[in-house]
This record gives sequence, C-alpha cells and structure tokens, in this order.
Amino acid sequence: MEFIFIILVAGAALLVPVGSLLGFLAFRQRDRQASRVEALSREVATLRQELAALKSGNAFGEFAQATADLAPEQAPAAAPVYPAQAESQVVPEENPPQATPTPPPQPRQLSLETRLINALKANWMVWLGGLSVSLAGIFMVSHSISAGLIGPVQQFALALLSGLALHAGAEYLRRRHTGTDQVFAALAGGGSITLYAALLAGVRHYELIGPVTGLILLAVVSLATMALALVHGPLLAVMGLFGAYVVPLLVGGEGGSVLFVLSYSFLITLSSMLLMRRVYRDWLWYGTLLGALGWWLLAGMGSAAMLATAGYLSALFVLFSMWLGDVSLSGERRREALIALLAAWAVSIYQQPASEPLFLAWLFMLPVAILAPAGRGVLWYLPWATVLVTVAGWLGFAAKGSGAILRLTLAEEQHGIFLTYLMLAAVITLMSGLWQWRQQLQLRRWASLVMLAPVIWLLLGWLLLVPAGEASGAWALVSLFAGGVYGALAWRLEQRSEWRAGLVWALLAAHASYSLAVVMWLQEASLTLALAAQFVSLVWLARRYQASELYWLLKLVLAVVVARLTFNPWLDNYQAASHWTLLTYVGAAGFAVAATWLAGRSGAIRPWLEGASLHLVVLFMGVALRFALYDGDIFVRDYSLTEAAINTLLWGSVSVVYVIRARASETLVWLYRLFAWILLAMAGLSYLVAVVVHNPWWTSGVIGETPVFNLLLLAYGAPVLLALVISRYRELVPRHWALAVAGAAFLLFTALEIRQIWQGSAMPLQFGVGEGELYTYSVVGMLYAVAAILWSARNHSLMLHKVGMALLGVVIAKIFLVDMSGLQGLWRVAAFMGLGLALLGLAWVYRRSRKL
Repeated sequence: MEFIFIILVAGAALLVPVGSLLGFLAFRQRDRQASRVEALSREVATLRQELAALKSGNAFGEFAQATADLAPEQAPAAAPVYPAQAESQVVPEENPPQATPTPPPQPRQLSLETRLINALKANWMVWLGGLSVSLAGIFMVSHSISAGLIGPVQQFALALLSGLALHAGAEYLRRRHTGTDQVFAALAGGGSITLYAALLAGVRHYELIGPVTGLILLAVVSLATMALALVHGPLLAVMGLFGAYVVPLLVGGEGGSVLFVLSYSFLITLSSMLLMRRVYRDWLWYGTLLGALGWWLLAGMGSAAMLATAGYLSALFVLFSMWLGDVSLSGERRREALIALLAAWAVSIYQQPASEPLFLAWLFMLPVAILAPAGRGVLWYLPWATVLVTVAGWLGFAAKGSGAILRLTLAEEQHGIFLTYLMLAAVITLMSGLWQWRQQLQLRRWASLVMLAPVIWLLLGWLLLVPAGEASGAWALVSLFAGGVYGALAWRLEQRSEWRAGLVWALLAAHASYSLAVVMWLQEASLTLALAAQFVSLVWLARRYQASELYWLLKLVLAVVVARLTFNPWLDNYQAASHWTLLTYVGAAGFAVAATWLAGRSGAIRPWLEGASLHLVVLFMGVALRFALYDGDIFVRDYSLTEAAINTLLWGSVSVVYVIRARASETLVWLYRLFAWILLAMAGLSYLVAVVVHNPWWTSGVIGETPVFNLLLLAYGAPVLLALVISRYRELVPRHWALAVAGAAFLLFTALEIRQIWQGSAMPLQFGVGEGELYTYSVVGMLYAVAAILWSARNHSLMLHKVGMALLGVVIAKIFLVDMSGLQGLWRVAAFMGLGLALLGLAWVYRRSRKL
C-alpha cells in the first residue's frame, strides 16, 4: 500500500506541470487566433484612415511618387496598389494641385490602469497558468519536505528535474515554433521558480549541498533566468524576479541562517540589475528595490543578524550606486534607491538590541558611501547624508536605551567600545574623504567632509558618553585641541593654492570646535559670553581671508546668543543668584557692536549685525531696568504693574527691531515680520493688562509721591513714545492706527498724572474727586483741544481737526454738566463769560491760522 501511495503522489507531482503544459497548449491556439483578429482589425482601421485622407484631395499621385522615389530596400513590403495610384504612375499630372493631406489621427495614450486591465483581459489565462506551474513546483518541494514521502535525495532530484524539464519544454517550444510566446515564458518562469525552491530546500532542509555551493548554483539559475528573459520577454523576468523573492517564504522551514538568506536576496538583486543594464523597465527597478528591502525587513535585528544586515545594506548600496544603465533614468532612480538604503541603515542602527549592540559593524557604510562613484556626480550629498543618518541612528538608539528623549547616554559598559567606534569612524571618514578630495581638489564638498565630519563624531561622543547637563573638562580640552589643529591647518592651506578650497571649512571647523569646547565646559552666563566672543573673530577672519561663507556660521551664532538672552530668563532651571547678570548682556551687546564696526560700512553682513546689536541693546536695557526696579532680582515671577510696563516696552521695542531686520534680510523677511507681529501683539496684551488689571484708578499699589517721574511714566507714558515710533514703520501696523493708540494712551497718561498730583499714591476713585482736580482735567483738556485744532489748521490735517473738535466738545460738556453745576451768582456769570471768550478767541485764532 505504501508503494502505491508513493506512486500516486509522484504521479500527481508530475501530472501537475504536464497538465498545466497541455492546458497552455490548448489555449495557445485560441490566443493566436485572437491576436490575428486584432491585427486584422488594426490594419482595416489604418486603411480606412488612409482612404479618408486620400479622398480629401488629389493625394494619390503624391503617395505614388513618394513610393517610387524610395530605394528598393526602403519601399513598403506590402503596400496596397490602388487604381488611381497606378494611373498616376503611368500618366502623371504636369501641375498637380497642391493639397495638404490630412494627417491621420494620433493614437490615444492609455493610462496605466487601462493598460493593465487590457493586458489582464488578453493574457489572464497565460498568467494564471504560469502561476499554477510555479506553485506546483513550490508545493511539490514543500509538501515532500513536510510529508517525508520519499528520501531527501529523491525529493531534491525530483524538484531539480521538474525545473529543468519545464525549461527544456519552454526552449523546445520556442525553437519548434521559431519565435517566443508568453506561454513559453510562463513555462520557463515556472521552471526557474521550481529550481529556486529546490536549491533552497537542498541547503536549508535537506542539507545535501553546502551554503556556498547553494549560493553558486542559485547565482547560476538567477543569471540564466535573466539571460533567458532577453529571449522570452518580460513575463519571464517578472516571474523570475518576484518568484525568487517569494520562494523562501513559501518553502518555509526554520533552517538556514540570516547570512544565507540575505546572500540569496543579494544574488537575485544582482541578477535583476544585470538584466536592467540591457533592458530597463520602471516596474523591474522598483520590484527589485522592494524585494531587496523586503528581505532586510524580514531578516530582523537579532544579535546574530546585525553583522549580516550591515554587510547586506552596504553591498546593496554599492550595487545600486554603480549601476550603469540609461543615464536619463539612472540619476533619479538611483537617488530614490540610495536614500531608501540610507534610511534602512539608520533604522537598523536604531533597532539593534540595546543589550548586545554590535558597534563596529556599523562602520561598513561609511567608506562604501564616500568612495562610491555616485557620490562624485549629481548625488554628491550622499557622503554627508551617510554620516548624518548614522549619527541619527545612534541618537535614536541611545534615547531608546535610556528611555528618555533628552537623556542620550549609553550604558557605562558600552563606553569603551563606542569610543573605539568613534575613533575608527573619524579615521575612515577622514581618509576616505581625503582620497576623494585629492582626486577633485576644486570641489569644496570633499573639503567640508574632511574638515567637519570629525567634529560631528566628537559631538556624538560627547552627547552619548557624558551625562546630560554635566560639564566635562576632558572633552572640552580635546575639542579645544582640535580647534587649534584646524587653525594651524587653515594657516597652511592659505599657502597652498591647490588646497585653498579647504581654507573656509578649516576655519568653520575651528570655530565649531571652539563652540563645542565652551558648551562642554562652561554653563549659563559664561557660556553665552564665550559664544558671543565669536562675533568679532568670525568677522575678522571673513574679511582677512575673503571668506563670506563664515557669515553663515556668524548668523547661526547670532541666533543662538539672541535666543538665549531673550528666552532663558523665563526658564525654571536658572537661578537669580548665579546667572544672568548685567555683565552677560553688556558683554554680548558689546561684542555685537564691535563686530558691526569691524564689518565696515559696505559689508554684506553689516545689516545683520546692526539688527542683532540693536536687539541685544534693547534686551540689556530691559534687564537693566528690571535690575533697578527689583533691587537686583531680575527673575521676579509676579506679573505686577512694573512687570507689565517692562514687558510692554521690551516686546514693543524688539518688534521694531525685527522690522528693521526684515528690511535688511533677503530670504527671511516673512519670518522676521511674523516675529514682529507676534511681539507687537504680546506688547499690546501687556499694555492692556496694565490698563485694565493694574490701573491705579481701581487698584492700590506703590506709584510714588514724586509728580510725573514715577511708575506712571514708565507704565503709561513710555508706551506713548513707543506707539509714535511704531507709526514710522507702516509694514508693522497702519500709521493712523499707531497714532490713534498714541493719542489715547497720552490722554490716559495725562489723566493718571493729574490724579497722582492731587492724590499722591492713593489714586483709587473710591477716595473721591476734589474740585481742583475736576478743574484741572477741564483746563488741561481745553489746552489739548486748542493745540490739536491749531496744529491741524496749520498742517491741514482733517483727522487731527476732528479729534481736537471731539475733545473740545467733551471738555465743554464736562464744564457745563459737572464743573459749573455747583456755581452760583457772579461765579457762574464769570465762568460762562470766560468760556465764551475762550471759544471766540479760539475761533479767531483758528481762522487766522488757516489763512496763513
């Protein structure tokens, strides 16, 4: 019974491909007839178009003449001969009418979806048959493995013979019918997939052949499949490529190593790339890339897989970067593939086990990416991209291991090996970049890599090996030493004209090393001063060496210093006892002013320095004011009237500074204006707090007994001047809006000062208003109204005239309704007489001023 069962299984395994082959042959005749009918339909449509074009004019003679002028080998092979055409050849017209034949309509371009649907309708039986043959070969291998029906040698031999038989059948049919067909390609594709499955099973399950021998045989099958695809057509390439990537999943099993699987995937990718050197298709390119990256995802990131993964991604990078296909397509496609591989590289570093990382394996990509030919052409940014994605991967790995984004410290037992990794990475990057720089001395990108990449590795080491927030003198000394080396190197490069492209980058690296040193060693105020000191040195070096590229670093340092001095007083981790003294702001502003003077009047960086200097001076004035009002404590958290007044002036002034910087900028105008509007809105809100919440009319506070020169002058008088200044910058707010705010703020300030003169610090309205205070409001209001009316008449300002008249009306109404309500007898007569004479005098003066 067992013998009969074995015979049945073997027969079924053989009948499946044979039955599929017979089915394909049965459908083949029908497919051929359909193709002939379709060809005849197209020919009839073409003849109809030509006939319509010929009927539009006497073009038969022209067609015949053009045909007769052709050489015999150029004449159409089976051109139809019309009667009129024959006549025109025998008796041509002497003066044929010049008629322009109507060009035949161009065929409509079909969309990709439509073409796929049409192809599916025409070839669905062939595709389904090829899939059946492929699955039959795979299932034959997998079922024989799981069932154990026959011995390993017999199973392996049966699978190999089936694959070879399918290839032999496809080749026989192609030679027999003297031409290729999709049916033959499907048979060959099924044979290749069966061979893939057999060889994989022979290595991973049967262990009849070794991994090296298996890889060699798989390479032979892959290369042969892609070579046959040039003969059988794209269907074999599709089946061979995608089938090869999917076969290991369908065969299944737990055997085999990650190294073997990734080596197999690389061989398939190599075969596909070799095919695309002859015949390029987008779908073949993307299919190869997805298959290669798919096996990278399936390989995992266990401790045993990291080395294989690093080598696999590096080998793929070499393969895709050195592909020499169609130049018009290779640049864009290679960019997509190489960027995807770099992203996979960063993800692999991030995903490695935190307990058992394999540090040195992640050095493979650095020389590969730097020395690859792709980095010397349009993909010049790949070396730098490799360094940056490697750094990003390590930062993510450290954050994952520490469990916090801002804590990027590796485990202590990993410090030694990671330090070795950093030194090797710096040496590899330096030597590889130097090799490329010697080949292309005129290109600055290699100089930038040679000079700045070691600084990047130094920064990465400090971030991952030193606990956050701790000063490290040893790392700072190393960084300072590196800065000195870069400075000496810059002096030497100046004397060598052929290496002068690296001068600017050496200076940038020197300043970057200095900045790292002060960040590693100093903290808070001293750090800010140390950074600000570079204002002067960068401007001097830029002018000394005519290196305008240094201004980019100067702008960065300016932004860092200004941001620290602007926002850090509001951070909770700064204490007033030890940080942010006046010396910090004075020093930073002094360095900015000195750099502005050193830049010269015609320097391109001068507008930036002027804006930064003005910003820092405003910040210094605000801090000095807070220092004086709070007895040295500039970190008071209570938002009192004093704080509201300081913030109103500070934010409003800085908004004006950003408008000035927007005028000087060429690329960041929109950003500076956005900051200016935000700061102006903050200043307006702070002023509203002072007017509504902390107004002395209904709150008690320490205003001061001195008339005019008290807290009211700062909180309500200074915003008047600020609004007048803002009115000169129309891009910030419309001019009439600013003037209206200034006028209203001035009237409020006057009213509050009158109240303070009569009441002192006890200004709340609940204490009542005396007669003297009431008359003072009227007199001062009358004077303001008269001044406004007269000034409007002299300057022909209709708006100011309306404001003066409105104020005059309010004052008159107050006088009638309030001031004179308690007067009797002669006092009332005198009051009305005085008011009338004042109005008449005002009218006479106003008329005279308008005539001038």
